[in-house]
Parts: sequence; C-alpha cells; structure tokens
Amino acid sequence: MTEESYEDATKKHAQHMAERDKLTDAARESSRTFDQAVLAFGAAVFGASVAFLKDVAPKPQSYSLPWLCVSWSCFTIGLLAVILSFLFSHKACLARIDDGAAELSNSNAKATADRWGTLTSWCNYLCVGFLFFGVVAWVIFALENLAKPGGK
Repeated sequence: MTEESYEDATKKHAQHMAERDKLTDAARESSRTFDQAVLAFGAAVFGASVAFLKDVAPKPQSYSLPWLCVSWSCFTIGLLAVILSFLFSHKACLARIDDGAAELSNSNAKATADRWGTLTSWCNYLCVGFLFFGVVAWVIFALENLAKPGGK
C-alpha cells in the first residue's frame, strides 16, 4: 500500500467515523423524542378521558362502559410498554458496552444476542398500538355518551 492510498484510506475512515457519530447522535435523539412524545400523548389522553368522564359524562350509558374499560386498559398497557422500553433500552446499551469491552480484550469475542434491543422495539410497537386502540375505544365511548341524554 502506498503512502498516498494509506492517507486516503485513513481520511475516508475518519470521515466515516464522523458520519457514524452524527448518525448515532441523531438516532439517540430520535429515540428520546419518540419516547417522550408517546409518554406525553398517552398520559394526556388518559387524563382527558378522566376529565371527560367527570365533566361531560358523569352518568355514562351502562352499555358504553366496556368501551371505557377497554380504552383505560389499552392506555395503561401502552404507558407500561413505554416505561418498559426505557428500561430495556438502557439494558441494551449496557449489553453493547459489555460487548465492546469484551471485544477489546479478546478479538475473537462474539457479541451477545441483542434481546434487550428486540424487547425495546417490541415495546415501542406495542405502546403505539395500544395507545391507538385506546383512543379508538375512548372515541366510541365518548360518542355514545355525547349523543345520549344520560351522558350529560
């Protein structure tokens, strides 16, 4: 390898690492923003449903109560999934740190299975799904109680 090609390869590697660092930071910020947004949305919708029940429909139609139960159950599970994703994401980072340390001391070391990362992804998808279905169930409950005289 000539001196020029070595310098060129070194420069390309440095550019690659700088770009990788920027993308890692962007991914971290995106994940943080997603978690905060989902948590805020879930808590706000849950709170709004309680306020609706208290102020708009203090005597809801009895046949609509299962929709309220479904919505609150979905909100609860969705919020729990968000909180678990925080925990699992932290565990995934710690596992990657341990893998990096093991690789530094032994170049033949194998990375562990990324079960924490997989669990984090599952929790992220589940929280969005449960919050979505919670909103749908709550809208059905709200519409049933806005349209009926007993709902006011």
